[in-house]
Amino acid sequence: PGSRPPFPGHDHSLSDGTLRRKLRSRLPTLGVVTGFHNDTDHVETFGLLGYDFLWADAEHSSAGHRTVERLILAAERRGMPTLVRIGYGYQDVPGHCQKFLAAGAQGIILPQCESREDAERVIEAVKFPPVGRRGLAPERWNAWNLGGGGSRDGPSLAARVEECDDRSVVGVVVESLRGVEALDDILCADGLDFVFVAPTDLSSDMGLHGLIRHPDVAEVVERAGRKIADRGLSAGMLALTPEDYRVWRGRGFNVMCAVAHNLLVDGARGMMKEVVEHELTQMERLRRAALRIVASQLTEKEAGALEDVFARIDLNSDGRLSLEELDIAIRDGGFSESLQSKLCSLRDDLSLTGQDTLDWRDFLVRAVEEAVPTLSEHRIRRAYDMLRRAMRGGGIGVSDLNDAFGEEEAMREAMKEAGGKDGEAGARGMSYEEFRDTVLGNERDEEK
Repeated sequence: PGSRPPFPGHDHSLSDGTLRRKLRSRLPTLGVVTGFHNDTDHVETFGLLGYDFLWADAEHSSAGHRTVERLILAAERRGMPTLVRIGYGYQDVPGHCQKFLAAGAQGIILPQCESREDAERVIEAVKFPPVGRRGLAPERWNAWNLGGGGSRDGPSLAARVEECDDRSVVGVVVESLRGVEALDDILCADGLDFVFVAPTDLSSDMGLHGLIRHPDVAEVVERAGRKIADRGLSAGMLALTPEDYRVWRGRGFNVMCAVAHNLLVDGARGMMKEVVEHELTQMERLRRAALRIVASQLTEKEAGALEDVFARIDLNSDGRLSLEELDIAIRDGGFSESLQSKLCSLRDDLSLTGQDTLDWRDFLVRAVEEAVPTLSEHRIRRAYDMLRRAMRGGGIGVSDLNDAFGEEEAMREAMKEAGGKDGEAGARGMSYEEFRDTVLGNERDEEK
């Protein structure tokens, strides 16, 4: 007992010192801001994904030192250091920071920095005497003055203090015009590791609330970033999207911070978008199949009239209407005003979808689609009944519906568009009301 060697990776991230070295060398550094102080799983996840540091937000959240401590422990478990942004307005900065540093934070970020004195105050809070005023005691960062495996033969406390001062991180946030104007003074503070230019509060201070990509805001941010980089310090900026990252890295910023909430929302929104698009596509496929069925029910007189229109437009008699032929028909104006309008709509649809030509069958379906608002109930009902019959297992096959649909291939295409094959369609359980809404599509929605 007592002789168990320490497990690899159990040292505090401070003993590694990678974060401060990257900041001092102005290397690309990616952090993630989180205000989700009641959840630690996402913190470990970001650590496993390779983010350079966690920005635990105690300003724009209700987090206190006890809740932030849990985030720090989760981050340390995955080898990711934590920097804590403290709340704005604390007069006793060293005393306030001490709670987070004792909990294991590798550094502190001060918001709303507007003077050299502000920066020096937070440097004093993070560094030990004689550089600063941080209180010394056995705490998490120094393994409570114990060595590896709990022994007392580790580095001396003096050595640990020297290591801590050398590797702890101090950052400030400039987020007002006053702060930007005071940058030359702020950058004179000895001990700063990076200056983060916060576009959201800056935009608010400029009267452009939340317009973080507004040209005027971007110009101020870029100017501040150049000044920070010229002094040899790391410049930080928000990266809500990969494009933000590319833009601001290209402008000299090297400390880029994503936001956990935005990463969650973007992922969730992307998933929902894909789901909605998929379902809408499936519904549109079924609608097109239903319209083909309705088109097959046209009377000889109705079909003949449409066939005559098709033939008049099909100048080269190849059985397909081209965009050029539609343009000629529209320009010549030999049709009724209503039909002219429909031909214009058809031409525009073809242009948008990238189709070059339209055959007779598709022309017929589009003609029925144009007439959807005036379709009689019995035609929709008949189309529904046909689909239901075709979908019944062990019942009617494709060849049995030739009379209703014309050619066997047309029926197969209709069933394929409905999401199935060989008489099996994806809308097996759809009610008539749902089917009718699908056929009527947007026109029914507009009526509501």
